[in-house]
Amino acid sequence: MSRRNYGQREGSAAEENHRRRRSLVILTPLVDVVFILLVFFMLASSFADRRIINMLTPADADRAVWSNSSSALLVRLGRDGSLNLSGEQMSPAQLAQEVAGRSVGGTAYTYLVQPDNDVSLQQVVFVIDLLKSSGARTVSLARRP
Repeated sequence: MSRRNYGQREGSAAEENHRRRRSLVILTPLVDVVFILLVFFMLASSFADRRIINMLTPADADRAVWSNSSSALLVRLGRDGSLNLSGEQMSPAQLAQEVAGRSVGGTAYTYLVQPDNDVSLQQVVFVIDLLKSSGARTVSLARRP
């Protein structure tokens, strides 16, 4: 005959608690890692609205535009911020109005922006943005001769 202890279970209470502890999965470190990754990617990403201005480079513009010079208009930008459209001095508002008036017609003009040597990049971008927002389809930078 085999001996059995009828009053005792086949495992002690300590063994039962040990089994329960091993079967529990602690999620706190996993949640911490997920939050750290979330913060990292939020800080690493950029939410800025980037607008791209498509332009011809000066070398491309020399080839493409001067072959069709009847539809090319030169916008000179002076050191003092003065604007000159095909020899006529004008303010930014007048330039915008002139470009808007020309873009309504059937001729597609190419605007060549030619800044003086000491003109800041911000001024050049302002003029290009002004031309594009007024209806100019093709804008290019021109080099000084």
